[in-house]
Amino acid sequence: MRTWLPAAFLIGLALGAFAFGLNMAVVPFHIQAASVATFSGQAYADEQMANFARNPLLIRSHAALGSIFVVLAAFQFWRGFRNRHRRLHRIMGYAALACLVVLPVSGVASSIVYPFAGPIGVLPNVVWMVAILFCVGAGLKAIRRRDIVNHEAWVTRATAMTVGITLSRLYEPLLVQVFHMESHAALALVFWLGQGEGLIAAEFWLRRPGGPLGRKTSRVAARA
Repeated sequence: MRTWLPAAFLIGLALGAFAFGLNMAVVPFHIQAASVATFSGQAYADEQMANFARNPLLIRSHAALGSIFVVLAAFQFWRGFRNRHRRLHRIMGYAALACLVVLPVSGVASSIVYPFAGPIGVLPNVVWMVAILFCVGAGLKAIRRRDIVNHEAWVTRATAMTVGITLSRLYEPLLVQVFHMESHAALALVFWLGQGEGLIAAEFWLRRPGGPLGRKTSRVAARA
């Protein structure tokens, strides 16, 4: 279970991020409003969709870039593709890292431009942006040293936190419909949750028996 469950969890987050991003990028806002109202309340849906409709470029660009990133990440983590197409893997890797920089920054911008949850909703987005950008920077430094293990580890962490936003879409209806939280307060809370759980799953995956950090730890122990 330790071998396959974290991977299945992360793949599920990625598929969710792809679907939600595609929906937000191409589906008209007035069509989305019905499902948002079902889970988060009619007043919140009317407010949020009106905000998106007034300034659609930022949210649609952010969502479309998220879906593109999931596709790039799928090829980057596909070992057979990496081994057969090393040059293309490198090119796509730089594109994916660029997405990992732009996505959290545009996410913070979206939390300001569209008042998802007011000022308290901006803070978790800033915290996760800093964490993701730190991992991207560490991943770049590692690959320049040709440290493949740590490069993979840092990029996996950044990716897991990025696709972890999927859980906010799942937690919000739970908090609003089951625990009867106010929609803005619920969204401010869920912004803290998904990325952290994605990061935990990534650590389990990286440290699994036979995983990159697991192998590295074993080699260090053997030399000692």
